[in-house]
Amino acid sequence: MFDIKIIEMLIEEDNIKIAIADDHDLFRAGIIKILQGYSQFEVILEANNGKVLLEKINTSLQLPDIILLDIRMPEMDGFDTASVLIKNFPSIKIVVLSMHDSARHIIRMIELGAHGYLFKNAHPDEVIESIKLVLENDYYFNDKINSLLQKVIRYKGKSHRDLDIPVAITPRELQVLELICKEHTNNEIAELLFLSARTIEGHRKNLVSKLGVRNIAGLVVYALKHELVKIT
Repeated sequence: MFDIKIIEMLIEEDNIKIAIADDHDLFRAGIIKILQGYSQFEVILEANNGKVLLEKINTSLQLPDIILLDIRMPEMDGFDTASVLIKNFPSIKIVVLSMHDSARHIIRMIELGAHGYLFKNAHPDEVIESIKLVLENDYYFNDKINSLLQKVIRYKGKSHRDLDIPVAITPRELQVLELICKEHTNNEIAELLFLSARTIEGHRKNLVSKLGVRNIAGLVVYALKHELVKIT
């Protein structure tokens, strides 16, 4: 069980602005109720599909920091919504909340630019933790997601190591990549490698650029897919 008191201490004092798009009114209301229990969170927008969400964002005086996004919605689903959000509002973080547990859905959302993925049966504490970690680390996968992705990779029956990798990754970058995949923050990686946090941030940006992914979540998926690291 996650320690909510610790999570609350780690979240910044400034309000975190949140939007949610889900076509199930009861589920959406439940998530909003949970978030309203935390003074750090402010739900500024809600919508029952992606089209309405984008219309509200375009006319809003303030942008959300994070969007909790369903996949299956009428008029405009989560895939199309994520594509528009990443293109037009790259500063907004996206956490997918979905009942779909297939690796195909997960990988597609991450490749589009989503920063995290949760199943709808997740404990409320994990929803809170995922928001905090996406803001801090730029991505969130739980053990179930990591396990599912690795099973799919093993099922393919062949290694993807060194395939389609545009440039060589240095030993230092590989060290940083492995620690990123193990959910360490910049400061933690800096301490482990006896480097500055600024240097680690530089390595993170270089890796994202070199491997042609959209964000750290995409970097983790890429690393798993090409067997650059192993997450135990």
